[in-house]
Amino acid sequence: MLRLFFFVALCIFGSVAPNCLPGDVSFEQYCFSFNRVFGTFNDTNALCNKMVGGSLVKINNMIENNWIQKWAVVNLDADYNLFWIGASDEGHTKDWRWRDNSALNFNNWNRGEPLEDRHCGAMALSSGKWFSALCTEKHQFLCQYPNSNYPTGAPYTCPPCPSFSK
Repeated sequence: MLRLFFFVALCIFGSVAPNCLPGDVSFEQYCFSFNRVFGTFNDTNALCNKMVGGSLVKINNMIENNWIQKWAVVNLDADYNLFWIGASDEGHTKDWRWRDNSALNFNNWNRGEPLEDRHCGAMALSSGKWFSALCTEKHQFLCQYPNSNYPTGAPYTCPPCPSFSK
């Protein structure tokens, strides 16, 4: 019941932006698309680009982290705790970066994370903590794109995308 109230209250007070695609939500200057489709880290990032001209989410502070976690609880499948965020040290071990190649000036790693043998970042739906995961694992994901007059130029073709599976 509390989730429903939270969702309705956010919709009434303008969190669903007219410049985002239907079903997506807005925070500051970005739109966010929560995707229950499962894919690898690189495949989901490419899908974010194809669908909305964006990328996996970049998180700059604890306020954004908490906002994303709360919306993820409402919009993603709770049976699967992790979802991809745009952090990775793939190709540059121990130097975690966002998909736009900027450094992680903020992080919310769970205790003991990131692990040296796992190079892609995921957030726990239940806690908002970050975990390093194998990039080949398949998880739900969160796309981020500019909050401006859509379309961005990218064709909106999915979800669901038949080529992705659990």
